[in-house]
Amino acid sequence: MPNKAKSVTIFDVAHRAGVSKSTVSLVLTQSNKVADKSKQKVLQAIDELGYVYNRDAAAMRSGRSNLIVVVIDDLTNPLMAQLAKNTEQALNDASFQAIIISSNNSLECQTQLINNLKEYKVAAFIICPVANTCAKWLDNLAANYPVISLMHEVPYSSAPCVLPDYNKASHVVTLQLINESTKNILFIGDESLSSLALTSGFNSACKKHNITPEPVITLPQSSLLSAQQVVTNTLLNNPNVNAVVCANSIIAHGVLAAAPHLKNNIVSCLHIPEITQMQPAFTGATINTQELAQRSILILQEQLQTHTAPVKTLVNVNLQIRETP
Repeated sequence: MPNKAKSVTIFDVAHRAGVSKSTVSLVLTQSNKVADKSKQKVLQAIDELGYVYNRDAAAMRSGRSNLIVVVIDDLTNPLMAQLAKNTEQALNDASFQAIIISSNNSLECQTQLINNLKEYKVAAFIICPVANTCAKWLDNLAANYPVISLMHEVPYSSAPCVLPDYNKASHVVTLQLINESTKNILFIGDESLSSLALTSGFNSACKKHNITPEPVITLPQSSLLSAQQVVTNTLLNNPNVNAVVCANSIIAHGVLAAAPHLKNNIVSCLHIPEITQMQPAFTGATINTQELAQRSILILQEQLQTHTAPVKTLVNVNLQIRETP
């Protein structure tokens, strides 16, 4: 039996729906300029005739596809994996096609992946940039493609970014810890871009209470084992430390393993899915990855339609206080 889809054209769809060819084209490209009644007629005609829209051919004609590349810095991090899932869903809901890739926290890999994908007719890039991403490199990319920096802000870049309010997250968590009692307090972060903002919020909370914190510790990677090893050595050299603010709950559980006596004086700036199911739960800030994804897509659509977008969008975080055992 012959494949009807190969012989059906856009003109056939227009004739069946009783509309113009341009109206069918607008419906196929998800334009909001078509009345709902006409749109339904076109969709019904497509269904009845078995018409298949050749997006590759359309992309060649227009120079743009509906393909969005999402570059995640670390898919092994449950929070980033959740963000990737929500971003893919938000793109699908907006009739985009998502390609999810991971740079594995490698600057070289991030650059190579994006350079390779430039050879395809991608519509835009959504990037969770790794540490040491160059602002000039990101701005050069943004000069040729719609680009959104997600979760991490590249200092001095003019590319629009969508990220949690890290400063607030660490500030409110640190205040919660300080308010319980005066402490010799320490911050432990990692080499991610978000740790810079988290450190800033931590310092502002300490300054508010005239506390001089211990020197910040930066882990080479955000892992339980790394945190456990570093904290063990730190406490040997500085046993007066009696409170720790951690960049996330992964680090917090590593600290707990090294210093169980600090159980009630450990807080986590950011809750990580899955890790937060471990006991005990720590006071921390929650991030709505679904809202982050949806905000990103709204800004992306604005860029594609008007070629302008806000430079920086902060998504609120909420303090979640640990239940007293």
